[in-house]
Amino acid sequence: MNEIDRAYKSIGEFVVTFQWIENTYREIGWFILDPERKNWPPTAFRKEKNHELIDGVTKLFCELVDKYDMPTSTEKKVELLALRDEFHKLRKYRNRLLHSVFVELKAGGEIVGILRSNPKPIVDTETGEIAFDQEMFTEESVHKKLKQIAEAAFYLGILYKQLIHWAPFEQFAQRA
Repeated sequence: MNEIDRAYKSIGEFVVTFQWIENTYREIGWFILDPERKNWPPTAFRKEKNHELIDGVTKLFCELVDKYDMPTSTEKKVELLALRDEFHKLRKYRNRLLHSVFVELKAGGEIVGILRSNPKPIVDTETGEIAFDQEMFTEESVHKKLKQIAEAAFYLGILYKQLIHWAPFEQFAQRA
């Protein structure tokens, strides 16, 4: 597989990885709503847009840890809020990848590079200048983001496991 093919392949790797993140958020939300899985399969969190899913599950988690006095819950809330912000940045990157135009640059009949260009112009609110979101697209540029998503996914998984260990939530005293 050549460099250009690996660059295109990296888009799929990122998208599939992000789908795993969405599924983990759903699993967390479902666990908070029904930790004993009495109503299975769950119907919640199946139709929301990605940002609604992330925000909705984060809100549920925050409400839960605000309600019960669980060990380290304050720290875990701060961690999840930071992850929410990180995943929103990564979601925007995913959207830029999926909605960009990829222009193959050729020389001597060979593809020598790929320019990723988002066709939607960016307007500087202070100066009114128009700019375009463009970059030379490589496998390495996506892999930098994959490293970020992997680190954030690791911590999201830890928070999910923490929820499992806190259950049943009613074992903890309610906060005043």
